[in-house]
Amino acid sequence: MSILREIYQTEGRLNRLRYLKYMVILAIVAGVSTFVTSSMATFLTGDPNGTLVMLVTTAWAIAAGVGNVMLMIRRIHDLGKSGYFALIAFIPVIGVIFSICLFCIPGQVGWNEYGADPLEN
Repeated sequence: MSILREIYQTEGRLNRLRYLKYMVILAIVAGVSTFVTSSMATFLTGDPNGTLVMLVTTAWAIAAGVGNVMLMIRRIHDLGKSGYFALIAFIPVIGVIFSICLFCIPGQVGWNEYGADPLEN
């Protein structure tokens, strides 16, 4: 349950390596669980485009998307910026570039207004 608490919170800072680790974990869990639950719903209903399959897929996509945004906010906090900068990720093309930059730009050294440097621990 600790991993969920780590992903679904916005307080604090998140360094690049942990950000990458949590994003990969979130993507794998969301992908596998979506595949399994959608396959089960298709097996039960017999319709791969049915309402149940779409509801399950949508629910998992929302859960993964919320987790993604929360991780992004903590990563932005590590850069010393407000979490509102995460809204940039929703702008086409610019959002992709911004998301890639979050993996590359090092965080602020030492304490900032969002907490202690995660690399000091």
